[in-house]
Amino acid sequence: MRLLTLGVMLAGMIGCSTVQTLSGTGIVKVLPHYLDAGGNSTDGPTLLHRDVYQNHLRGNPDLVKGVRYDVNWHGRQDIIVRLELRSTKAGVQPMTLEKEVASGARVTHWTFIHIDEETYTAFGQPEAWRVSVWQGDEMLDEEISFLW
Repeated sequence: MRLLTLGVMLAGMIGCSTVQTLSGTGIVKVLPHYLDAGGNSTDGPTLLHRDVYQNHLRGNPDLVKGVRYDVNWHGRQDIIVRLELRSTKAGVQPMTLEKEVASGARVTHWTFIHIDEETYTAFGQPEAWRVSVWQGDEMLDEEISFLW
């Protein structure tokens, strides 16, 4: 019994020692969401509803009226979140969107970058994206899609 307790305690301590700390400024994750005519990315309250609805919108591109990129980042300084996109349409130049964000009292933040219907129609479906956080001329972190 003592050996089992010791093993559980040791596993717990090892698990706690591998937790990543949020020091500095960086990106935790980026969630691209297709939006329907009502600006909705989901049709229900759960993550399962969101995932099923996103799959439905992906399979029916005529229902997609925009895209929203939800950027989860951490830090305690004011930054610029930059989104760069490449389109599936031939001949369309890459698009860059920036959003200045003031940090608050919390360490983690969500920043939403919205592409409206008019811009989405002209640009086409995004094929690849890169999100980066900047302070002045210094890039602090970036997250890229698979096809970037």
